[in-house]
Amino acid sequence: MVLIQTDSLEAVNAIQEGSSGISNSALVRRIHFALTALKQWKIQHISRSENLVIDSLAKLVRSRSLGLRLIEDPPMRI
Repeated sequence: MVLIQTDSLEAVNAIQEGSSGISNSALVRRIHFALTALKQWKIQHISRSENLVIDSLAKLVRSRSLGLRLIEDPPMRI
């Protein structure tokens, strides 16, 4: 199962509504299309204070050059 957590309630609602096929956003439709390839997925809203792992990963990625980053061994603080 894939669990998606975000501190953006707007993103959660848009992706959940996108599952009904009524989204006007191309990005939301593409996200939902990618999620349909998965057997099970869940998206949930978490508070910004609970989102420390993602915040740390985002800062790590921003500090490096552009491009796709696969982080196989995340820093211990994460």
